[in-house]
Amino acid sequence: MKVLHRTASLLLLACLLLTLSACGSSDTPSDVESPDSAPEETQEETLETLCGEDYVTYIVDTITMQMENRMEKTPEVVFFPIEEDAPLTDYVTIDASTPFTLDEEDGSITLTFDAGMVTDAENGAQSFRIPLP
Repeated sequence: MKVLHRTASLLLLACLLLTLSACGSSDTPSDVESPDSAPEETQEETLETLCGEDYVTYIVDTITMQMENRMEKTPEVVFFPIEEDAPLTDYVTIDASTPFTLDEEDGSITLTFDAGMVTDAENGAQSFRIPLP
């Protein structure tokens, strides 16, 4: 009787182990790369790769021109860099960490500055569309 009880217990334990191991298995774990698959090459676009080595100057010049044009059309919206004849970079940082959106359809990037950064806060956030060179 002891042998039968021990055999039944071992058989039950083996079934449980098989069941548990089957619950979490998959052909290839998702976090392990298959040796046959090549790593995906993804190059994240940056302002420099999109606008060139001198991207800061290009972006600053483009945004400054847009600010001047907007002030001509809407004089009540005053942009600080234009009004104070100061560089845009005194108010915002344009560098590798500057967030932007890329519109692949029309080939432009958009930079948006929070309200109060380049004009009075009541004028809201300001967006500038910059064509790719």
